[in-house]
Amino acid sequence: MGKAITQRRVGICILGAGPAGLGAAWELADKGRGKDVLVVDANTKPGGLARTEVFGGHRFDVGPHRFFTSNKEVHALWHRTLGEAFRPVQRLTRIYYKDKFYLYPVSAFDALPKMGAVQAARALASYAYAFVAKDASKAQTFEEWVTAKFGTRLYESFFKTYTEKVWGIPCNEIGADWAAQRIKGLDLLEVAKNAFGVALGTKPKTLVDEFDYPDLGAGQMYETMAQRAQEKGVELLLNTRVEKAHHENGTLSHVTARGPGGTMDIFADKFITTLPITRMLAMMKPAVGQDVSKACEQLYYRDHITVNLIVDREDLFPDQWIYVHSPDVRMARLANYSNFSDKMASRPGMTPISVEYFVFRTDDLWGKKDDDLVELATSEMEKMGLVSAETVSQGWVVRETDSYPTYYLGYEQPYSIVRAALDEFSNLQPAGRGGLYKYNNMDHSLYSGLLAARNMMQKSNPYDVWKINIDAQYHEGGQRL
Repeated sequence: MGKAITQRRVGICILGAGPAGLGAAWELADKGRGKDVLVVDANTKPGGLARTEVFGGHRFDVGPHRFFTSNKEVHALWHRTLGEAFRPVQRLTRIYYKDKFYLYPVSAFDALPKMGAVQAARALASYAYAFVAKDASKAQTFEEWVTAKFGTRLYESFFKTYTEKVWGIPCNEIGADWAAQRIKGLDLLEVAKNAFGVALGTKPKTLVDEFDYPDLGAGQMYETMAQRAQEKGVELLLNTRVEKAHHENGTLSHVTARGPGGTMDIFADKFITTLPITRMLAMMKPAVGQDVSKACEQLYYRDHITVNLIVDREDLFPDQWIYVHSPDVRMARLANYSNFSDKMASRPGMTPISVEYFVFRTDDLWGKKDDDLVELATSEMEKMGLVSAETVSQGWVVRETDSYPTYYLGYEQPYSIVRAALDEFSNLQPAGRGGLYKYNNMDHSLYSGLLAARNMMQKSNPYDVWKINIDAQYHEGGQRL
C-alpha cells in the first residue's frame, strides 16, 4: 500500500518560490503574517528562474540576470536585503554577428565601420527610408515594427536571427506589442547623439551602462529573502511539486503536492500562484470548461537549456553576456559570471560560463544527452574564438520548462479566456511571469508578488497585478536610482 496522504492547513499558500512568490512571502512576513504562510516550490533551492546553482564550487545563474529598476520600492527592498553584498557593476554587452562583435546597445560609430562601407551605406539608406516612409504604430508583427523603426538592413543584422532563436517562430509571426515593449525608447538618432556625448535628458531604457548584482549570484538575493521570511515564521517546502488544485463554487479549497515525504493536501484560506497559468488551470479538479481548456492549449511557453562550463582560464572576454545573432551556431546567448562578480568562481584562474539554448521540448536539443550538449556548447564557443576546447574542465546542464510566455500573433484571444477563468476564483491571486503569462523582468515579478500579498491581507483586491508591465520599458536599460 502507498503512503497515506497527509493534510496541512494554513492561512495563505504560495505556489512557487521565485521572485514573485518570495516577494509575497516577504511582504506577508514583514506585516506580521509569516506564521500563516506556506511556500511550495519544485526546486531544491529558492529563486525560481533567478536562482543560482553551485557546481564544483563555482556559481551559475540560470541564464544571466542583473538588477535594476525604476521602482523605488523594489530598489529599496533589494538594497535592504543584501546591503554591501549588492554592488554596482559596469556593464559591457556585445552582439556576435558574422564573426564580429558589436557593442550593445548598438552604437552607430561602432557598428557602421565594422559592417564595411557598402553594408553601412545600405543600412543607413534603409534606416532613412524607414524613418520617412514607415509608421511603426500600424505594425502588426515584430518584423513590421522593427523594420519601420530601424529599416530592413539593421533588422536583419541585429534583430531577426536572435529573436527567432529565442522564440522558435518567424519574426512575422510574433506580435508587434512584444517589440514595442522590449525595445521601447531606442532610436538610432538618439544612439548616435549618445555616442557623440550629447545630453539626452532621460536616457532611453536601452542605454543603461550600470546595474547592481549580488556578490554570490542572483540567487543570493532570493535565498536571503527566503531566510528572512522563514525567521519571521514563513514555512518553505522545497523539492515539492504541486500536482492538483481542488475547487468548488468558485473557491480553491486545497492543492495536492508531492515531495520527499510523500503526498500532501494543503488547505488554505487564500492562494497565490506563480505557476505557469496554463498548468495551474490544467491541474484544476474538477476540470475547467472545454473553452478554457482549449485556450490553455493555444498558449505556450518557450523552454530553456543552460549549458554551464568551468573553464581553466580567466579574462576570456570582457562582456557580462553576449547576444549571439550568428546563424552558424545554435546558442542564443552566453554569460561570463566572473565579469558579474569575482566571487562567482571558486578560485582564481577559473571562469564559470553559461551557454543558453532556447528550445521546445519537442526539439532535438531538449532530448540530447548532457555530455552531448556540453560538447556542442564547447565547440560553438571555440568556433567563435572565445574558448579552446582543452581549457574546458567540466560541464553540466540545467533544463527549465515554461520559461518564457510567447507573444505569437493572435495570442490575445486565448489569453483573455484564460485570464478570465483564473479571475473566477475568489481566493486565488496570480503573480509573476508564469502566473500572469507576462514576459516580466525580476523587478516586475517581485512587485507583482508584493501587490498580491497586499491583496491577500485585505477584504477586496485593490491592486490589479495584471496591469504590471503593460507600459514597462525594455529590460536592457533604464536610469539607476
